[in-house]
Amino acid sequence: MKRWISTVIYTAVAIFLSFNTAYADQVAGTIKTVKGDVNIVRAGSAIKAANRMKLNASDKVVTGVNSSIGIILLDDTLIAFGSETVSTLDKFRYDPVKRDGNLLISMLKGSMRFVTGWLGKRRPEFVAINLPAATIGVRGTDFIVSVE
Repeated sequence: MKRWISTVIYTAVAIFLSFNTAYADQVAGTIKTVKGDVNIVRAGSAIKAANRMKLNASDKVVTGVNSSIGIILLDDTLIAFGSETVSTLDKFRYDPVKRDGNLLISMLKGSMRFVTGWLGKRRPEFVAINLPAATIGVRGTDFIVSVE
């Protein structure tokens, strides 16, 4: 009996740990447009961005000079990053059935246009943009931010 309980506990822990590891690799959205030199940094490796490429939670977006990228997240949030931008999708979790989750983006430099999807409309308190000197809490539906 003890052996059976131990097996169940070890299995549950293994499933839990694999879920947490997979969370960072969860697909968050899709790249819709790419202009110029844009890279996605995933697990320390730079990948050339391409149309229809999947974007994962924890990916970093790096755009070059005269470059831009358009992204649509699973909750229908639209994000456009302009030239010479460095930004990370720190957290993204979305449950399409409950239309619930959270979104956190860090902007290190550059420009971004952000159009709120379901998360920002339904639970704006769970959507934020971190900047070097401030945090934007989403209360509207469409805004532009620039970080020098």
